[in-house]
Amino acid sequence: MNFLVTGSAGFIGFHLSKKLLEENHNIVGLDNLNNYYDPKLKHQRISLLSDFKNFDFIESDLSLIGQVSGKKKFDAVIHLAAQAGVRIARKKYEDYFQSNIDGFNKAINFCIDNDINKFIYASSSSVYSGEESTPFLEANKLSAPTSIYAATKMCNENIANIYSNLYGLRSIGLRFFTVYGPFGRPDMAYFKFLKNILDGKTVDLINYGEMSRDMTYIDDIVNGIFNAIQHINSLNSSESQIFNLGNDKPIKTIYLLNYLEKIANKKAKINEIFTKNEAKHTHANITKAKNRLNYLPQVDFEKGIEKFFQWYLEFYKL
Repeated sequence: MNFLVTGSAGFIGFHLSKKLLEENHNIVGLDNLNNYYDPKLKHQRISLLSDFKNFDFIESDLSLIGQVSGKKKFDAVIHLAAQAGVRIARKKYEDYFQSNIDGFNKAINFCIDNDINKFIYASSSSVYSGEESTPFLEANKLSAPTSIYAATKMCNENIANIYSNLYGLRSIGLRFFTVYGPFGRPDMAYFKFLKNILDGKTVDLINYGEMSRDMTYIDDIVNGIFNAIQHINSLNSSESQIFNLGNDKPIKTIYLLNYLEKIANKKAKINEIFTKNEAKHTHANITKAKNRLNYLPQVDFEKGIEKFFQWYLEFYKL
């Protein structure tokens, strides 16, 4: 099959593209290689993907997605490109609107304009911001978003549902829960914690580390997306679906920090920070994904974080 993968140089985009390429699918990857975090990591991911003959990369943002039209007849678009993170400075909020709203609009219209009726896209557990009861269920009525990022992802889900109804587009939105692992994002807590522990720098620990996150290993996320690709063929021609992809086993931040200290054999220097702007807990109800996508996480937190630790040492030559 032929896939267009936006955000192919990103953490999830890279791992998904690699699996699809190994399965002998053809991938056109689109990414602007921006500097939200160190572009060297993104270039390294693309370098590894470029070893596959069935991979074609276009360095561009989504405003120029139309130039991809003549490359191949695509069976599906997998839209993972976005401005990530919930805490970027207000002066950079425009990045959310440009990438997550306008970029999403460009990607979904690319499907309609090119007669592609399968669209899989990244949503986020952040849409549950403000929710008190866990585990989070897809059918829950969402509260008002507490971040611009969450608002853009909720908007994406609404747009996808409307486009499915109006234009006969099969769409699947995947709400990812705290994805971690090798080649991960340096702005994530687990990555920053390990870096600062090893560098002897202070770790910012929010709210005594009592918050918890449903940390999900990258291989499990990729398997979930892979199953969604297979499942989308069974949808009705105008059907839009949402699935949680989490681990169903929330991890307290203090346990994450303590486990990193254990495997690094080094104590962290801790700076306590208190805020009301962080969700206390995230926890995915994955019953729907289990039943319809055959999604079943396989990697326990301890095993996954140890794999990340070994990758970190090798990648940074420590």
